[in-house]
Amino acid sequence: MSNNNDPIRATSNYDASRSFQKRNNRRRKEASFAQQEVDVKAYVIAPEGYEAFMFSIYFITLPYLAGLAFLYLFVARASFTHFLNFKISSFFVIWAIGYEILAVIFLVLIAYAFAKSFKSTK
Repeated sequence: MSNNNDPIRATSNYDASRSFQKRNNRRRKEASFAQQEVDVKAYVIAPEGYEAFMFSIYFITLPYLAGLAFLYLFVARASFTHFLNFKISSFFVIWAIGYEILAVIFLVLIAYAFAKSFKSTK
């Protein structure tokens, strides 16, 4: 057995270490996925100053329409006569179904954008 207690020294190149340090600093300076700012105006079709009003309109109508589409396509199997048997006056139930559908779609889109952000940083 050797009783050599000398520290292990790695041989490295100064230029390689500077290159590694620059790469890591550049990666740290980029905004992560959670730190990115979201511009709502890019996603909402609304006149200037009426964004809050349009959000409320979207919040009411889009889930209701998605719920109606889901009931028509998947529950009634695209049969208008079967669709008419539903009580369409139950606004909140249809809205809740559509809200859940849109929530799942938005969460999938966010997860896709999150996964895509890893690919773009490398």
